[in-house]
Amino acid sequence: MAVSALIRLIDEQFRSFPVGVLPHDYTAVGEYHYRPASGHMGIWFEPNRDTSWGGKYCWVIRSVDGVRHLEQSLSPEDLPWASTTCPLLAAGDAEWADYTAAATVRPLFARHWCGIGFRYQSARQYYLFAIDSGKRACLYRKNEESFDVVASADFVSDTDHSYRLQVQVKGPHVICFIDDAVVLDYKKLDLPKGKVLVSAWEPSRFTDITVDMSEDSYAAVSETNAAKRAALADKQKQYPAMRLAKILDFKDFGTARSIRFGDLTGNGQLDMLLIQPADTLSNHDETTIGCMTACDFHGHMLWQIGEVQTRDPVECKDMPCQIADFNGDGQNEVIYCSDFKIIVADGKTGRTIKSAPTPFAVYTEEYTIARNVNYTRISGDSLRIVYPNGRNALPCLLIKDRYNNLWLYDNDLREVWHHALNTGHFPMSFDINGDGKEEIIAGHSYINSAGAIKWSLPGMECHTDEIIIGKWNPDYEGYLIGLASGEDGIVITDTEGRIVLQDHIGHAQRISVGNYRPDLTGLEVCVTTYWRNPGIITLYDGKGAKLWVNEHSANGNVIAPVNWVGDGSDLLLYSASVTHGGLYDGFGDLVVPFPADGHPELCCEAMDLFGDNRDELLVWDRNKMYIYTQADSPKATAAAPTKYPHENGSNYRGEYAYREGE
Repeated sequence: MAVSALIRLIDEQFRSFPVGVLPHDYTAVGEYHYRPASGHMGIWFEPNRDTSWGGKYCWVIRSVDGVRHLEQSLSPEDLPWASTTCPLLAAGDAEWADYTAAATVRPLFARHWCGIGFRYQSARQYYLFAIDSGKRACLYRKNEESFDVVASADFVSDTDHSYRLQVQVKGPHVICFIDDAVVLDYKKLDLPKGKVLVSAWEPSRFTDITVDMSEDSYAAVSETNAAKRAALADKQKQYPAMRLAKILDFKDFGTARSIRFGDLTGNGQLDMLLIQPADTLSNHDETTIGCMTACDFHGHMLWQIGEVQTRDPVECKDMPCQIADFNGDGQNEVIYCSDFKIIVADGKTGRTIKSAPTPFAVYTEEYTIARNVNYTRISGDSLRIVYPNGRNALPCLLIKDRYNNLWLYDNDLREVWHHALNTGHFPMSFDINGDGKEEIIAGHSYINSAGAIKWSLPGMECHTDEIIIGKWNPDYEGYLIGLASGEDGIVITDTEGRIVLQDHIGHAQRISVGNYRPDLTGLEVCVTTYWRNPGIITLYDGKGAKLWVNEHSANGNVIAPVNWVGDGSDLLLYSASVTHGGLYDGFGDLVVPFPADGHPELCCEAMDLFGDNRDELLVWDRNKMYIYTQADSPKATAAAPTKYPHENGSNYRGEYAYREGE
């Protein structure tokens, strides 16, 4: 029998790259904006990052004696999460199974490891073959939070030489070579397929990276991918495509995610309040409102407060502003913080109705997640409209600082209570016990309608980014509380504070619940991972079983439920990107892509604008907003689901779509 010839799939000498630092973004922008770092990345994707890398960079292209090298330039001291957030670049195809991968590697600081990996499925699932500490060669298995040596051998290396590392992968078997000599032979691989990677926990250089595959294996991969493309094309035909309905010109008053929606004029139509932020401190941790512009969905300006800002409007925190009927007169007001004041303004004109000073800043030694005390009074991090006295009474106002303190103010803007606690980014309020009054979930704490802390979850070390409350488990009658709790992962509790699910998926950032899988009972919960291993999306069924994990290779995924078809099902809105965005179904398939029509990709939102109970898609940047509807719109459909009310807008709110009885 003839031996299948080899096909070279990767032959990376880095000649297509300019010398210098590779494009990167180690900021919070990608938590809810789609703005990838600009520049050439070739075939490579960088899946790991951490807040500690801010102002630094991992990867750089260098030219040494005419040879291009990829260099990892962070020191071990810069990498506090090395087992889960080590600098890493991945390339290739998720369907690759049997192949030979090789790289020439030179450690520049022989205290830790550097090497080449294979069967990469995500930044939390892969194998890595590396030279380690100048003393040994190791095969590592990355499995969620663990990073374990599954095989090792003595091997002396130094920082003055380069070494040719190679892995031959076939089925459950890998043979690992250094300079053509076998050093490890391992036969218990449990990841069946995946991409290749390079990684290092110390300054190291890589060059001459190659991947070879037999013709037979390549034909099998090609056949699988062709079948997947055909199946996806058939699935996409089952959904109405996007049709561009309107383009709005924001002129000079546009912004990024800092938009609030509500009826400002009282004509029964939604309007927009575009908020341009202004820095108050050079550390960018305190931000205030620089300009607010009210406009309708024709782009006509209604009123403006402040002066138009020239700074980049992309803000990695909330703006303290809401639109709600705060006075109980049937008309919406604008409630916001500016210049250390809480202000209630007329929705039609923007004129101030009443105001009061913001709370005095508080710092307590016994508890703080970050000090963040920079002024005598707080500038205001976010606001929430709450009803602790019931919906028949006038609303109250929650106001918080960045992480540590939460206040309730009554309708006359008088302080009712204050708690020093881990606030999380945006508290949730809901009538949990059925008494008609709203309770509050702030961070990991339950605050009853009277303002007393009923319970706090023990052992939580991070802050909560987003919260949902609902009845999504078909086997459980009561309400559940879902928390995207950063380094504590996704946490689901009952209303008594008993944890029913905690899954450490990295830094859990965003959370939503909807009918993403109509073939299953109950609803499904979707979560994104951001810090450390960004770009990973996980879907759970209503009982907490993990349905799938997909590393999407892009950030800015808002994972909002979208009522696109109107048949009781929901799709997931990832981002407005033509390449990575669109509407995905509960199997992780892109079923409604965005058209390549030059639309903005920075921000996106879903809401019913045209009255057929289905959602439109709003995509925008500072300059323009494009609004898409269904190609078959308008169309008679079932009643719209209950979604997050406009009166509590936030970049940090968990999204939901509930139908009757849910």
